[in-house]
Amino acid sequence: MQRSLLRYTGRPVMDRIGGAGSKSVFLIAEQLRAKVPGGIGTHTKALLSALSKLKGDFSELDLQIVATRASGTDPLAEFDIAVRYLPLGHELFMRLSDLRVPLLGRRPGIYHSFSIQVPTVSTESQRVVCTVHDVAFVSRPDFFTKHGVRWHNKQLRMIGGDDFPIVAVSEHTKASLAATGIDEKRIRVIESGADHLGEPDTRGCERILRSIGVSKGFILSVSTLEPRKNLSGLIEAFRQARLAHPLIPELLIVGPSGWGPSLTVVPGVHFLGHVPEGILAALYRAASLLVYVPFEEGFGLPVVEAMRCGLPVVSSNVPSAGNAVELVEPRSPESVAAGISTVLNDSKRRQFLIEQGMIRAGQLTWASTARQHLELWREVE
Repeated sequence: MQRSLLRYTGRPVMDRIGGAGSKSVFLIAEQLRAKVPGGIGTHTKALLSALSKLKGDFSELDLQIVATRASGTDPLAEFDIAVRYLPLGHELFMRLSDLRVPLLGRRPGIYHSFSIQVPTVSTESQRVVCTVHDVAFVSRPDFFTKHGVRWHNKQLRMIGGDDFPIVAVSEHTKASLAATGIDEKRIRVIESGADHLGEPDTRGCERILRSIGVSKGFILSVSTLEPRKNLSGLIEAFRQARLAHPLIPELLIVGPSGWGPSLTVVPGVHFLGHVPEGILAALYRAASLLVYVPFEEGFGLPVVEAMRCGLPVVSSNVPSAGNAVELVEPRSPESVAAGISTVLNDSKRRQFLIEQGMIRAGQLTWASTARQHLELWREVE
């Protein structure tokens, strides 16, 4: 295996990497080229946006995005960060990366991958950092394709066989990484922010609701459609809740299709697919509650997105929840159904969750997340 050749001291060392008076940091944003960017794509986009607004705070760091060329409009163009385009497409880049072919050139600097895919570098003056969002493929391989399990475990072995710094998005992810044998001293927890959605597109949201015949006050769920998100369990819980309380509002499920068996459709459930951020923000504000009950999660962005919009949350024990959700057991549709009914019918509990959620979301800003990354890069020798 080609190693990343990193020494990490944990103390600030300036001007060892990059040009005179600066340290080069190359941000690998290839997740934004994926067909389904998912939560990692949201994380990457929000972090790049926050970094582009903090330019005056890190004059000693020279940031540059590294990515393959976009096939259409490039989402990377919206950031005030220079982009170095690689002379190959996304699919070829991914295949060659899996073969450990150095594709990033020979420029000295820090190469930070915002996913578990470890970049291959070619000189001792190139350092590596990577972000790990979760290791659910270890604890629950049945929630992934066979290819996905093999690929993720290969990346994990590469991480475990080296000594570069790792960013974990939660203490849960850090503990999960440590359980695989990775030295905890390598892992720094930097939580995601919650303030990335921007202004709500109220008109766009209203058009969607009219098109499906749904009024405000619906139940909302947001996630990629894949087995570990437990959407089949959510739908069964919704069915049970409606049997007990026929006036429970309809369920809207937002998110791109990932993979897995088809979901059983029951009356009152609507699949909206992927929606733009402005419409998502408006849906959070128009809903009565968010229900988010994955079996396994590294952080759980939809939970804090909803909290920031003043929406109470019914959730499984995901890291982003804090103590600000109606906690339910994802393997029990009865538990999820009871949680839905409680938040809809108990006004005091509902108000408590809204207040606690606003406090929790207020602790998570992308500016803080960006600054913590800047500090980490300053410490890499």
